[in-house]
Amino acid sequence: MYKNNYKNVPKSSELAIVDFGKELAKANGIENMDISVYAVDEKTETVKVVIEGHSLDFEVIRQTIEEFGAVVHSVDKICLGKKVCSYQLPELPHQFRPV
Repeated sequence: MYKNNYKNVPKSSELAIVDFGKELAKANGIENMDISVYAVDEKTETVKVVIEGHSLDFEVIRQTIEEFGAVVHSVDKICLGKKVCSYQLPELPHQFRPV
């Protein structure tokens, strides 16, 4: 089974994105990961985390994120099945994204 999990995760700007990624990579089932910072304010950075792998355990991933001082705001997409879905949803304008 193959899954994609997209998460919007605000994290403390005091934490290095590299350290955040290294810690998250230890979670079960993660084969590939992409972390992008897309918003910064005085106290936090908001990052988008894309995780790919087999038999991903969302609770383990969520707990790892929370132990690092961050919070999962949403899971925007998952793919299940024997092959990756070829259709990609268009990016939603910010005002239509779930909170």
